[in-house]
Amino acid sequence: MKVVNSILEIPPLEGPVSLTIGVYDGLHLGHQAILKRLHKETKKEGSRVLLTFSNHPSTYLRPNSPAPLLMTFNHRLKLLEEHSIDLVIALPFDSTFAKQTYEEFFNSLCQRLPIKHLIVGDDARFGKERKGGPDEIKALDLFTTTYLPKETYHKEPISSGAIRSYLEKGDLKKVKKMLGRPYSLRLPFDEANVIREDEVQYKWVTGAEKVCLLPPAVYAVDLQTEGKKIPAIAFYRGTHSINNETELSLTLIFEKEIPPSDEIEITFVSYLHDELDSEMVAPSRTNLLETLKPEFFPS
Repeated sequence: MKVVNSILEIPPLEGPVSLTIGVYDGLHLGHQAILKRLHKETKKEGSRVLLTFSNHPSTYLRPNSPAPLLMTFNHRLKLLEEHSIDLVIALPFDSTFAKQTYEEFFNSLCQRLPIKHLIVGDDARFGKERKGGPDEIKALDLFTTTYLPKETYHKEPISSGAIRSYLEKGDLKKVKKMLGRPYSLRLPFDEANVIREDEVQYKWVTGAEKVCLLPPAVYAVDLQTEGKKIPAIAFYRGTHSINNETELSLTLIFEKEIPPSDEIEITFVSYLHDELDSEMVAPSRTNLLETLKPEFFPS
């Protein structure tokens, strides 16, 4: 998968191009339905292209209260690669982009990209003041467009906003149903930020883009790196700074060494219980055995 950060950097592509446009934060089941249609359109020939943004549009539209992300930008790219996207165009959402009319945007894009088919959600609108609706895009007569209805879970439309709401409440089951997979974060891993406190306990403090936060609690997690999965317990707490960044503080309990890696993906398997009182004794193997599944600490 090739990633470019400007329309001018778009490379030559094979066959007709099927394109989708959106933030794709979370890569939830609604996004996945669009990507499946993208694959269907290019099954015999053509290239799959996704135009997204290197920053969430809310960082420009509401700089004082941007939306917390469901995943980091690098995590999003990793999942898009797993979905066999040929080209990702990751543009900055800034004043230059926001001031374009939908005509200017698509005419400029079509000069560099031979678009045959645009596939988006039924609420997609384009250009300055979102004036590029279905009728306006059709009138451009540049490509065919398919608007797909939203996927639902128990009649509730699946959206990144809905998932953020459930995540902030700690409802991992509904988050998993809407994502189509367990919730996870892929974070930069710097061994200098990891303190080994005893034979099974590590303290890990790391920063990230402003990501959505689970409630502070104790969770069963999987740590994944270099193709290895390590079951662990995470005492989790996160905070947002005034600079719209996130600091995560994790006390991790497990019995294996973490292989050296630039990034670690932490998958939240289930909620275990609320945080221990700050005055209590630090968590240990002994006082956790009653609440943990046997596979986390085999005898």
